[in-house]
Amino acid sequence: MQNIKSNIYYILPALNESQNIGKLFNNLSSFYMNKNLNIFVIYVNDGSTDDTNEKLNKIKNELSKNISLKIIDHKKNLGLGEAIKSGFNYCFSEANDQDVLITMDTDNSHTIEQSYELFQKIIVDDADISIASRYVKDSKIRGVKNVRILLSFLAAKIFKIFFNINNVRDYTCGFRAYRVKKIKNIISSYKNFFSETGFSASADILLKLYKFKDQLIFKEIPIDLRYDLKEGKSKMKIIKTIYLNLRLILIRKIK
Repeated sequence: MQNIKSNIYYILPALNESQNIGKLFNNLSSFYMNKNLNIFVIYVNDGSTDDTNEKLNKIKNELSKNISLKIIDHKKNLGLGEAIKSGFNYCFSEANDQDVLITMDTDNSHTIEQSYELFQKIIVDDADISIASRYVKDSKIRGVKNVRILLSFLAAKIFKIFFNINNVRDYTCGFRAYRVKKIKNIISSYKNFFSETGFSASADILLKLYKFKDQLIFKEIPIDLRYDLKEGKSKMKIIKTIYLNLRLILIRKIK
């Protein structure tokens, strides 16, 4: 375990998630209320047309002392990849090497409790990247149609065949934690690390990290995916996303 205290940076890319913001930050505040940790939330509002900003600015003044909120506002929707890029760049400008960066959805399908488990995998179990995986023992998926589960499973198998990373089964789930020092050094070595703009961006991060797989420790935890808790419709078009991911495999394999 590290002797130096690590802070947590949350990157929350979002489009029109006003209905889910209140519950998300209530859960965040409640969970970390009695924990001796500093929490930095980077909320990337990716061109939302609802009242997201109004709610965020109200929440910003109500957070407990150990939680701070940075709002990055994209004036128009640029896509998940660009939102993640904005969040990573801000985090790298502020975070220390020993800190941990967590990416997660803002619709409450990813829970704060599990994000802390991902953090623990970095700090206690010495992982460099930890992933909430749908394909390890004890994982649970609620509120998702069976056909979507099947298609995602088949895509994961294809990723594993072409980009076999030890201890990684779920390549597309963006619910992850990263050790800042390791990921910052790798991303800085690329001219354009965040080149995918859509939902394939999460998979592309792992495909680019594949090159460094022998220098990194990957670990997974079983996810408890709670699509039954989210308000509003999903922004992901599953068939289009699978197509983009399969196309991405081809492109990265050729390169």
